[in-house]
Amino acid sequence: EDLGGRAASGELLIEAWCKALSFVLTSDRTLAAVRAASRTFRDVVREPAAWEGACVFIQPQDLEVHGGSHKFEALVPLLRLASRAVLNFRGAQGPGKRQAAQQCLAMLADHCTNATSLCIRDWLMLERYLPVLHSGFPSLRHLEVIGCDHISSYEALVPVFEQHPSLLSLRATFAPKAAAGEAFVRAAPKDLMALGFVAFEGPGVLRELLERCPLEHLWFAPTAKFPSGMTAAIAEEGQRLQTLALPSYLSEDACAAVVRPLERLQLLCRMRIGVFEFGSGALAEPFELLPSAQGTVLRRRGSAAELTPGPNHALWAPPQADAQAGDPPAMELS
Repeated sequence: EDLGGRAASGELLIEAWCKALSFVLTSDRTLAAVRAASRTFRDVVREPAAWEGACVFIQPQDLEVHGGSHKFEALVPLLRLASRAVLNFRGAQGPGKRQAAQQCLAMLADHCTNATSLCIRDWLMLERYLPVLHSGFPSLRHLEVIGCDHISSYEALVPVFEQHPSLLSLRATFAPKAAAGEAFVRAAPKDLMALGFVAFEGPGVLRELLERCPLEHLWFAPTAKFPSGMTAAIAEEGQRLQTLALPSYLSEDACAAVVRPLERLQLLCRMRIGVFEFGSGALAEPFELLPSAQGTVLRRRGSAAELTPGPNHALWAPPQADAQAGDPPAMELS
């Protein structure tokens, strides 16, 4: 049956047709086939409503030039209603690829005004282009920076906090010698509920952050300093914590002292595999080893908590852009 003809004759409203396409279009290969099948399909695909709720994946090949322009340039202007963006800029190091990655990020920042979740992967030039995030993505609530260059200081993210006061989660990797200070804490969004992988200048800064933000997920950097006052700060102000990652060098006894008062804690991570199995000592009674975590994560006994699915297991991940049941699946640009 010629659905394109029905749409053209008015039997199907354009809004309904766009919603239907949002379930169908899963890659540019599908898009090309649909365009060849019907002029009406082609016209509807150019409607931003067809991309409502989409998750946009930018892959390294999307930075290539095809027909005189980069592959991402034709579709990015349609993505005003997309809800998520995942950018994989692996290999974008030469002058041409670096400029293309910057242009792609800038275009998405301008056009993806509804996107609540942004994940940037494998880009070694990230910090240089952080200013793009200062004013772009106005609806941003979840920011993940994975496998990129280490951010040199926590102060580099203060403008991002200031421009995105509704941010709920931040995952990033900072330089090993960097530590969060009072400026970072004072700028932190008051609804921030997930933060990793971080280090702090001292217990007072950690306590101030836990007092300011309703953190449920806190992940220390593996090499973060952890003086004795940290334990007291977490015990007194960290009662909301559901997942916690502690520095890798802490003993199991030290980990037990930290988590003992945390009744809501479900998952505990320590990124080290030692001679003695993690969870076989002071933590054996309240926690059990999580089988899927290769010896680095403990789960409270009686809990059903699991690592997030997918190739990059985590203690917690942002929801599907605050998605509700029935939202369309992810869409790819490549």
